[in-house]
Amino acid sequence: MPDTLKTIFKYDAGGRAFKKASIILVSLASTLAVFGYYWIKSWL
Repeated sequence: MPDTLKTIFKYDAGGRAFKKASIILVSLASTLAVFGYYWIKSWL
């Protein structure tokens, strides 16, 4: 693990911000995947 990641985890001990950001990113990605699927399906 790089030193930068160690310092991030040192200051964010609970990992709350990381979990929050990952949940937001995953939900955005899944929303885009669903919309992209229907968009591509409508063009075919």
